[in-house]
Amino acid sequence: MSSSTTTVRRLSWGAGARWLVLALAAVYFVGPLIAAINFTVKTPGGGVSLDAYGQIFAAPPTGQIGFVEALVYSLLLSVFSIALTLALMVPTQILLHLYLPKLKSVVEIICLLPLVFPPVVLVVGISNIYKAVAPQAGDDGSPLFLALKWARDTDHPLLLVATYSVMALPFVYRTINTGLEALPLATLVEAARNLGASWWTTITSVLLPPLRTSLVNAGFLCFALVMGEYTVASILLYTKPFPVWLAQLPAASGQEQAAVSVFSLLLVEAALLLVSGFGVKGSKKGMP
Repeated sequence: MSSSTTTVRRLSWGAGARWLVLALAAVYFVGPLIAAINFTVKTPGGGVSLDAYGQIFAAPPTGQIGFVEALVYSLLLSVFSIALTLALMVPTQILLHLYLPKLKSVVEIICLLPLVFPPVVLVVGISNIYKAVAPQAGDDGSPLFLALKWARDTDHPLLLVATYSVMALPFVYRTINTGLEALPLATLVEAARNLGASWWTTITSVLLPPLRTSLVNAGFLCFALVMGEYTVASILLYTKPFPVWLAQLPAASGQEQAAVSVFSLLLVEAALLLVSGFGVKGSKKGMP
């Protein structure tokens, strides 16, 4: 009886500790959000008003783009950055795990380099590349310079997409690597190839479904990085990404800027939960 009682007590203490940690985490993360919402709706007289949220969709008086356009701009940046990063990392890691395991440590070190160098250093390197290929006086510029200039255009900022993909490499690499190590990769590939499947079919129909969770997590990390990155976009003189737009928003009061931040945060969280729900449903459908 004493041993069973001790076991029950340990289990109850463990459950209590878990709930305590969850409660502290909820206070830590949700508390500032509640305080921000309270700040945006309070009026000087002590009442409640949603006027600050009504100003979100109003056109800025300085000629800036609107809230929706800035948010959509960053969402598109995140989508293209996720697509580029996954298109680079998934085939590379499959190749490393199957045929080049000795190079895994080398590739991992290369992918972790963006964590070592701050974003400012990355921007300085990009600027030096543009200076090195810049045309001389009276010259229209080389094809390389014209291509780089086109990639830097604010209407199709491929430069930002490439930069964000590099910055996301450490997180995407580790997430996908963990997913691949949990799979009998060689067995799955050998079985699919012996049954006549092409490499494209093997990757898309055999390997990607069990990697769904890892791919979704990698996409989430890349998405969070793009939606919150300010340094690179501002130094490269981009004004349309949402973090830069929010920092330059000429609000009449702090309530308006706080309302924009709260609204965008809730909107992004809702989108993440929606995508996560689709990912969970898809993984359950794929289970035997």
